[in-house]
Amino acid sequence: MEIRDNNKVNLCFAFDNLRKELSRPYGILFTNNKVFLDFVSKSIQQGFKVITVGDYVSRVLEENGIIPFLEVIDGKTKRSIPQHRAIVKNKEYRVTNEAGKIRFEIFEIIENILKDRDGGVVFVNGEEDLLVIPVILSANNGDIVIYGQPNAGAVVIIVNEMIKWRVRDILEKAVVEEC
Repeated sequence: MEIRDNNKVNLCFAFDNLRKELSRPYGILFTNNKVFLDFVSKSIQQGFKVITVGDYVSRVLEENGIIPFLEVIDGKTKRSIPQHRAIVKNKEYRVTNEAGKIRFEIFEIIENILKDRDGGVVFVNGEEDLLVIPVILSANNGDIVIYGQPNAGAVVIIVNEMIKWRVRDILEKAVVEEC
C-alpha cells in the first residue's frame, strides 16, 4: 500500500512494539568525556567519518574542536531543553519526523548526504532519536556513529556488517503505518 501526497510517500516505520529493545545501547557506552573525546579524535585521525545523532553529543564534540561530518539534531535535549548551535555548516537540510517513527523519505535523504563529500547538518522538526537507524544503514564500514544515551553518556558505534544486520533486523520488526 502506498499513500501519496504531492508525490511524497507518507509512510513511516513505527517502533512502539520495540521500545524496550531500542532503549539499551548498541555500541560502546562512554561515561567519561575525556575517554570519549580521545576515542573520537583517534578515529578521525584514522580517516573515519564521525556522524552524530543528537544535540548534546554534537555540541560536546563541537565544543572540543571536533566537527562531525554529519549531525542529525532536533534542537532539544531530553525533548525539552533548547540547545543552541555554535557551528554553521555549508549544507543544511530540514526534515520532519514524528516521535517513535522514521519517515520513509529520510532513508534516501541520509544516504544522499553521506555520499556527498561535504556532509552537513540535518535539522529535524520533531524527533531525531531513531534516525540512528538510517544513518547506520547508509554509513560506510568503519564510520563512527555517536548518539546520546539519556542519563548515561555517549554511545559510539563502529559501523560494520554485523551492526548493519542488527539494524536491519530491528527495522524488519517495525510496523509500517501512515505518518
